[in-house]
This record gives sequence, structure tokens and C-alpha cells, in this order.
Amino acid sequence: MNNRGGVASSLFEREGFRLAVIKEISTVASVAMPLGENWTVSRCRYSPEDGGGARLCIATGIHGDEMMGQLVIYAIAQRIMKEPEHLHGVVDMYPMLNPIGLDMGERLVPFSTRLDMNRAFPGVPDGTPLEAMCYSIMQDMLGADLVLDIHAGTMKKSELYQVRMHETTAERMLSGAADLCPQLIWYVPNKPAFNATLTGALNAAGTLALVLEADERRRRPYVTTPAVIEGIFCKMKAMGIWSGETIAPRRLEDIPMVRSEEELCRVSATKPGVYVPENCTGREVERGQLLGIVIDALNGEKVEEILAPAAGLVFSQRSYSAVYPGTLLARLCRKERV
Repeated sequence: MNNRGGVASSLFEREGFRLAVIKEISTVASVAMPLGENWTVSRCRYSPEDGGGARLCIATGIHGDEMMGQLVIYAIAQRIMKEPEHLHGVVDMYPMLNPIGLDMGERLVPFSTRLDMNRAFPGVPDGTPLEAMCYSIMQDMLGADLVLDIHAGTMKKSELYQVRMHETTAERMLSGAADLCPQLIWYVPNKPAFNATLTGALNAAGTLALVLEADERRRRPYVTTPAVIEGIFCKMKAMGIWSGETIAPRRLEDIPMVRSEEELCRVSATKPGVYVPENCTGREVERGQLLGIVIDALNGEKVEEILAPAAGLVFSQRSYSAVYPGTLLARLCRKERV
């Protein structure tokens, strides 16, 4: 490996194949921090020798308490280096957009104001350090054929592997989302906050972007990540970037969808206590079916039964944890609209 102008590059070849993969690590942006530290975002690019083909960007780590994307990017890199002859396009990976937050296990950017990086796009070049960083990241990704922004549920929540897209762009991106083989597709409502996310800002600027969300399961990361990894390779194949073996894409009609608020059912606690869930994530439930209970351990009482308010697919569920009135416990994709 050598360094040229701040770019580290390597050449990977497989014996018997003429095609090779070039790996380049470069700095997207670096901002000075207190105490002499730097907030640096790096990109690793894998491309064929001729540099041609479509371009896919995979970003993760925008929230420092979400770790799943690290394993996803590692696994994708390992497969590309193992089978370089199958790469026919550019794959740009951004494994740590919020590296300081990741080091500290903090969701937000750990400045004194604790700001959410995913509410600061598209950024401005001469703004605050956060705004300047977001601007540089945006500029680096603009023009890609597709950007995937990987997020993970917190340790207190389990999620099916899902694709989330803005409702204003969902219809033209729907068929392409099916190539990612998700367990659910969710149209995000048209709210101003979404426009300040990485995905929202990229779409507004004309670069297609999707959010991938899945359960993190930090103690058993290999439970969830294979579905995301295989879905990304399936999408790479559909884009002409990858020619290796992949799983078959799911038929669009077989993927559950939440297209509107009427198709989404949120279940919240009304009493404080400890939530003891039933194992319902990924399962179809009927109206009135038990999702879990809220207990008062001090008094030895069950203070609330959490029942499904509608029939549908449970695609998000809170794990065993303390809850309070209003705490979100589950999300369902309704079988029928209300």
C-alpha cells in the first residue's frame, strides 16, 4: 500500500483473472476539534481497473450508537476482495460519518450542544463544524447512482430489515427498493425534518438515496446483518456493479408496505413500569392479541396488558426495558386500512 496525496491505494488481483480491483482510502473532510483532536470522515472506494460502471455509496455511523453498519461494510469489503473479478462498478463506503460519537457510543455528535448530525444536511461550507462536515459529505456523494444510508435499531428495540423512503420520491424508487430484498418497505411522511437528513437532502439535490434500517442485536450481530448484506449485493447485481452469485430479488407484491399513516399502527404504554414483551417481531398478529405486559415489580402486579389494536405485521417491537406513559412499544403494518 502506498500514499499519494492523502489517498492510500491498493491493487487486488485474483490469479487467472485479468480484472483487478483498486482500493482507495481518502479523506472526505476533516474539522479541528477542541484539545487538538480532529473530526475526520474517510471513504474507501473499490473500483475495477478501468474505473467504469455505476456508482453505489454506502454510508453508516451517522448515529454513534448504531453499530450494525460497521459489520455490513466489513462483510461487503471482504467479498469484493475475495471475488474481485465480479466487480464492474464503483462502491464507495463511508463507515464512520460520526466517528467521535461512535467511539463514545453516543447517538449525537458529542459537542457541548449534542446535535443530531442527521438533522444538519445539506450543510454549508462556511458554517459551524457540523454544517461544514455535512456539506463536504454531501458534495462527495452527489452524482452517485444510488446512496444507501444504513441505520440500526437501538438496543431497546428490534426491527425487521426495512427500506425507508420519502413519500414524495417513493413511487419512482419503489421497484428499485425491491432489489434490496427487504422484509418491509415504509414510506416516510413528508415532514420538514426529513429534508434535513442525509437521505432527504440527497434526494432533494437529485441523487437517489434510501434508508436501510434493521435490528442491531449487538450481542449477536450475525443474526440480522446477513439479510442486509445479501440485499445490498442483490441491488449491486441489479445495477450492473456485481456479477457474482446473489440471492434472488423479492417480488414487489410479496413485500409488506406501509404507504400511509392509515397503514401504520403505533402501540404505546399508558402506565409506567417494566415492559415484558412477547416474541412478536416479524409475526402476523390479530386484533386483541397479547404483545406484552407492563409490570410493577415492587408491588408484584401486572399494571397493563399490551394488546394489538389491529391485525397486522409487527415490524418493530421494544425489548425488555423500563417504560413510561407514551413510550413506543411496537409498530404494526395493518392488514387492512382503517
